[in-house]
Amino acid sequence: MIISRTGSKAVVANNAAAAPPQPTIPTRRNWEGELAHGAHRLDPALRMSIQRPAPGLAVIGMDGEIDLSTAPRITELIRQRLTAAVLHALVIDLSKVSFIDTTGAELLIRAQRRAEQRGIELHVVPGAGCVKRILDLTGIDAGLNCHDSVEAALAQHRRP
Repeated sequence: MIISRTGSKAVVANNAAAAPPQPTIPTRRNWEGELAHGAHRLDPALRMSIQRPAPGLAVIGMDGEIDLSTAPRITELIRQRLTAAVLHALVIDLSKVSFIDTTGAELLIRAQRRAEQRGIELHVVPGAGCVKRILDLTGIDAGLNCHDSVEAALAQHRRP
């Protein structure tokens, strides 16, 4: 259908060869342009903290979601801790994590391998929620040094 205006009158004519209407493309959100260029969006859905309760010991706490978008930040943080010259043990506290997918489970396996290569003890606190469920379902918990709490992980480390 072709619509044209002549003066103040609108003229409508049917045209069989007219192209079908194009679908509407939704407006892009601000961060989507960054993702298209390979940048990582900092996801506010994950908060991380590092504590050093004793020399040679670090505790990484996470609160939020672990998925494909947050995995690069977590991987880099763990890599930095595991390459520290004075680190003897690393505790990863996931008890406040509200979502984890297979990317997060794979991240833990890689962290365990890297820790073993460097001679560093890796302790994981999965909590009672989704992290524990995915580790149990996949059988990954058998290869990790899992604990019920950070305190239990710290006590395990202090034992010779």
